[in-house]
Amino acid sequence: MTEDPVIHLSGRAGSLFFGVIERLLRTNASLVLERQICEQIESMYSTDLEFGQASVSSAALVTPKQDDMLLFFGAELPEEHLKSQPHYPEGMQLIHVTHAHEQQVRFEWATGQVVVHDMIPHRNDQVSTPKLFTSWLESFQEGEEITPEESGDRWWVSEIDVADALVRLLLSSHPFPSECKMSGRRSWSTVQTLEEFQLLYKRTSAGRSGAFGIEELTAAPAPVIEVQPLIVTDAPPMSIEESMAQRPDLSPVHEALHKADGDGWRPLVPIRTSLMHCLAGMLDGD
Repeated sequence: MTEDPVIHLSGRAGSLFFGVIERLLRTNASLVLERQICEQIESMYSTDLEFGQASVSSAALVTPKQDDMLLFFGAELPEEHLKSQPHYPEGMQLIHVTHAHEQQVRFEWATGQVVVHDMIPHRNDQVSTPKLFTSWLESFQEGEEITPEESGDRWWVSEIDVADALVRLLLSSHPFPSECKMSGRRSWSTVQTLEEFQLLYKRTSAGRSGAFGIEELTAAPAPVIEVQPLIVTDAPPMSIEESMAQRPDLSPVHEALHKADGDGWRPLVPIRTSLMHCLAGMLDGD
């Protein structure tokens, strides 16, 4: 990676897209964005751009170079479209980022493929906001009781941790890994997740109305959930295939991050904090 990396961002402008931009604005990177997004970022982050080292430019005014990188979000854009773009030079690194629940399309042009599992977004996003959360919030607002279904464990991870990892890999002097998956390292049951989500909803509702009760003011402890190994194994009672069906192998992203800066994949943002930001975005309709 060059001293002042040039990173093009394209595709679906969802929550993670903006999360990565926010993180890149704290670096010395030059961001190349579609004109409308560029104007939006210049308005929203004028102070960061004035006093920081990062810069943003409209894609219409920049000719990509071989040392640049393209970060493409989502799977909606047909592969033929990017193949037909003559302005992407041969040898330019093209990183494809998608969510695990989306239809996985392997673009032949991609030099790096990132699949994100069970991410908790900061903004309300039709694609990345878990449908489970949307359903629960609707039930809370209607005053309906929820009976959680045992639909398998979730390996929740904060958008902040995902965005931070992506930027660390982009700015690394090592090549971006050809394939890596990201998820949390703690297994959350549906019941545990619902309890946390419902607690935060009650506190948020009480804060908005000013009607605090004992339940809202009592500091409920977060559930104690052990960190699981990075590498998926065939430890009993599951085979390695069954284990990978439940949680992705995190060793590739851990090794790539360790090469990048000496630190590995260690999500740091508490899930309660991530849920709080996600719920706020859903309630505000962002």
